[in-house]
Amino acid sequence: MINAEPGSEKAVYDALTAIRGVREVVPVYGETDFIAIADVEGIADLNMIVLKVREIHGVTSTETILGMELKF
Repeated sequence: MINAEPGSEKAVYDALTAIRGVREVVPVYGETDFIAIADVEGIADLNMIVLKVREIHGVTSTETILGMELKF
């Protein structure tokens, strides 16, 4: 989940969609501005994506959530 400075949303969105491994960027209403969904092979790949997101000019905060697979 990613927050952006007001007025920088378009630039942040464009930068997010350019990151390799980011499958989808969803703009949302509420406390979070975007949800970025990434496909990674391991934690090292996830770490690289998170670091790239945090370097984007206009990003004010991030929260990373790991998805899980349900197997019954």
